[in-house]
Amino acid sequence: MTSNALRHIFLILSLTLSFSVTQTWAATSNYKVEVMVFSYQGNDTLDDESWPEINSIPEVSNARSLGYRENGSGYFTRLGRNSLSMARRQAALRNSPDYQVLFHEAWIQPVGSVEGRHTIRITGGSILDNGLYELDGYISVDKGRYLHFRNNLFINRQLTASQSHRVVRISDTVPVQETNLPETVSGVFGEIPETTVVNDIPVNNIVADFLTVQMEGGRRMRRDEVHYIDHPLMGILVYITAYKPES
Repeated sequence: MTSNALRHIFLILSLTLSFSVTQTWAATSNYKVEVMVFSYQGNDTLDDESWPEINSIPEVSNARSLGYRENGSGYFTRLGRNSLSMARRQAALRNSPDYQVLFHEAWIQPVGSVEGRHTIRITGGSILDNGLYELDGYISVDKGRYLHFRNNLFINRQLTASQSHRVVRISDTVPVQETNLPETVSGVFGEIPETTVVNDIPVNNIVADFLTVQMEGGRRMRRDEVHYIDHPLMGILVYITAYKPES
């Protein structure tokens, strides 16, 4: 093979590699992601639903935790409290005895088309006597035509004796059903579109001192809009914006 032919092959390979890298970067953008998770404190929701038995939180091998840095820089690093766009909503929830804010953080991350590529484990609240956080689980963001927020969260509650006797536990579940935004939440911080809850059908009753409930799902979202995801025992507020570093 002549030297000219070899140079031609190397040129083609280098152009192909450059195009591939360019395409990969073009498909990935930086976003500021802000997430707030809160629990409902009322006892009336405990016996309005029936709950599958959950004894542990799954481990996701590629999940990462949010980091801490004094200057709040870098991917997946918690930003300062002055960077939170939903601070007023958090204050409104904290001023109500019906809610407990378990997690409220914002960070910068790359978002591409691969589902679950950047899975984040979040925890919040206190550690209960069974060794579990009040909030534990995973979230991720990817994008196609729209942004997609995915959650697999677990709310853990330590029950009083009276609460234990009100809880209905089940071994089987039925598919996810949609409901409307509860009026109590709407009254706190206005109208926010779309909610999803899980409703189950009782199979057998089991009394327990702890209740662990899963909230798993995905939501297509637009950037620069606050989105609300509902569950009988918890709620999630998500606000995603494009990130451009200051020059």
